Amino acid sequence: AGLQFVFILFGKEYGWAGFCFLVLATACSVAISVHVNWLAGCATMMVFFASLFCFAGFQAVSGRYELARPLMLAAMMMFLSCILGGHFFVVWAKSATSQVIKDVPLEDIWKVSHGYRENALFYIKDGQVATGQIGQYKLCKDKLPVVGTCVYNYYCVAPVLVNSYSQGETAYAWVGILSHTACDSTAFENSEGRKAWDHPYRSGLGIPRSRYWDDAIDVAAKKYGLITSNSAPLMTWTADPTHDEVEAWRNGWMVEFSVFVLYLCIMAVYSYCVGMAENALPEARKIMDPEAPAKPSRRKKADS
Repeated sequence: AGLQFVFILFGKEYGWAGFCFLVLATACSVAISVHVNWLAGCATMMVFFASLFCFAGFQAVSGRYELARPLMLAAMMMFLSCILGGHFFVVWAKSATSQVIKDVPLEDIWKVSHGYRENALFYIKDGQVATGQIGQYKLCKDKLPVVGTCVYNYYCVAPVLVNSYSQGETAYAWVGILSHTACDSTAFENSEGRKAWDHPYRSGLGIPRSRYWDDAIDVAAKKYGLITSNSAPLMTWTADPTHDEVEAWRNGWMVEFSVFVLYLCIMAVYSYCVGMAENALPEARKIMDPEAPAKPSRRKKADS
């Protein structure tokens, strides 16, 4: 059985070619997803898929079904390894290449965070979220064509203050949550992101400031008499800013490992089904494909 598995996996059955092609396509697709973008990685996967599928199809229409099966299997499994696995590695790359702003007093954070990037890691020495001074901006994201109602996005923000809130206090940083429910609703109050504001984590992931976030900050600043500026960073308040990065890295490798092991397991079952010796392949082929032609059918030449 072991020799037959080696024969099927690495011999003339194209099992070795399917596995190598699967690994090569996954590596190229994931690399392009990380360094270019995810759609480009998907396009790369489709190029490999089309090439392998066409070659396997040629083997099948030629009557060599036992050669086409491993290649077809590898082509199908590319969708899992390239698209799903690539997604996790793209999420990891966004955090892994982030800048780190660490051990900075809240009053000086605007000096060192100028031009910070998305998912920048913030670790501040002091400060707490003023959960009683929340501002929101409501944006109609999508308008339903029949009933005419909107699907809203709510930009919820709160200041990070050195001391407890008072009129005229300076907000050197802000925390934000993009919610699908109003910022003063019970659903928002019970969300995990909102509950994190109640803890003195003093760390977070950077959020690029857009005009919608700026409008929400302006609402809170005017309503509660806060002093702030456009250089004040906006972040997601969290206990571990690297959590998403670590989880994405682990999930990405778990997907790739699972796909590769699944391919090998299916090929092991396939090798068992076709027989335990090389001379069993012709008989196994007759059992599995009784209607398969022994050779490709050829057209008869028309009589001249």
